Amino acid sequence: MASIAQPTLDRRGPPVPRDLKHVEIKTDLEVQYWSQRLQASRRQLEDAVEHVGHSVSAVTDYLDRNR
Repeated sequence: MASIAQPTLDRRGPPVPRDLKHVEIKTDLEVQYWSQRLQASRRQLEDAVEHVGHSVSAVTDYLDRNR
């Protein structure tokens, strides 16, 4: 019987922020998390938050319109 491969945990991402409704970019870990989740650079995140605030949906919409 073949064994089922278990995924490795070597590539764990940054810790998940407590508030998943708001994009916070105060710390490097927050930036790393949101950069990975939204596929955006630090500068893109900063620009989005500056223009539309911290709401995840607003930041996502802004990034989608400005990529």
